[in-house]
Amino acid sequence: MLWTCYYTRVVRLKVRQLSELRGITLAEFQRETKLPPATARRIWYSTSNGSRNGPPLESADFRILETTARFLGVQVGDLFETVEE
Repeated sequence: MLWTCYYTRVVRLKVRQLSELRGITLAEFQRETKLPPATARRIWYSTSNGSRNGPPLESADFRILETTARFLGVQVGDLFETVEE
């Protein structure tokens, strides 16, 4: 019998992980980047509704990504990770 596994590769933002490594909370992230609270939550959790276990974020404004990367001291590309689901 042949078993076939299919994985979907998903690109996600890893803003939360990068922030937490630096000791930055969601509240600090939102305040320092001056992003609206709902936007900060969507970027932080990489979800379209800003909840921890919400549906995956489908798009993000490049200006927001630049602001986030600048705040964290990384390149925009460092904000992304590819995971298999």
